[in-house]
Amino acid sequence: MRWIILGLVIFSVFTIVTGLIILICRNARASIKPNTITLEREIEWNKSKGLWMDFDSYDKKEYEVKGKDGYVLHAMFVDNEAVRGTGKYVIILHGHTSNRYGAVKYLNSYIKLGFSCIIYDSRTHGLNEKDVCTLGNYESIDLKYVIEDTRSRYSDIKVLGLHGESMGSSTALTVVKFEPDIDFIVADCGFSSCHNVVKDGYSNVHMQFIVPLVRLAGRILYHVDLDESNALRAVENNKYPILFIHGSGDTFIKPRHSEQLREAASKNGAYTELVLVEGAGHARCRYVAGFETYTGYIESFLNKIGI
Repeated sequence: MRWIILGLVIFSVFTIVTGLIILICRNARASIKPNTITLEREIEWNKSKGLWMDFDSYDKKEYEVKGKDGYVLHAMFVDNEAVRGTGKYVIILHGHTSNRYGAVKYLNSYIKLGFSCIIYDSRTHGLNEKDVCTLGNYESIDLKYVIEDTRSRYSDIKVLGLHGESMGSSTALTVVKFEPDIDFIVADCGFSSCHNVVKDGYSNVHMQFIVPLVRLAGRILYHVDLDESNALRAVENNKYPILFIHGSGDTFIKPRHSEQLREAASKNGAYTELVLVEGAGHARCRYVAGFETYTGYIESFLNKIGI
């Protein structure tokens, strides 16, 4: 009987440990090697939610930009006759698992405000070759190249801004450490660091002890250290005006992420602002607020900083 009990205990421990290892590896893979959304599916979703609006009527030009280590990023320039000659440009970054068309919901606001727009597929997303996703670290280096490419490609730029959603938001904030030639940032539902996002998720089920193991799995399996994706650290010396937008109902990336980022980004006197959209879940601020209200957030911010 004693040997049977011992065997059952060993089997139970083995099963639990194996389950944890599988869970940890799956979590690391979901972040670093995500199953991404197709362009067609993103288009369909935006249209079903009424977020596509006038995008089909705009003029578009596809091109490529070389990012970190020559990695090719598929980009698209979008404008119409009304915005040409204003000298106002914005680069819009989508979220994790999405693609360039995930930025369309914000693009319509900028077209109305007189901006030409650049949207592009983030590393390993959209039409880009499959690679690792670092949720802001390598992506911020890619963005630095996109900014430089934009400046060289369009000689009439008077204003150049960034607008990001979720991972795109944190990428836009992380690029600050390179001191790029930009004029403003709009950061929608960004996270302070990958570590804090993972910690929040496991804290909900009282399994915080797994967080270092997820990091370890990322380093061993994919040679990616998720702790290097840290927007909070990047904005410590921020000098750019930043509008933070976050849904009060966001349970995935909680509003305190934007609150912490705003506090850090304003330490050196840069203008910052935080708008909380009542009841909005993750990446749903534009949908919940509506086109006019959301566009108003951006317009009011730009007016305050003299743009």
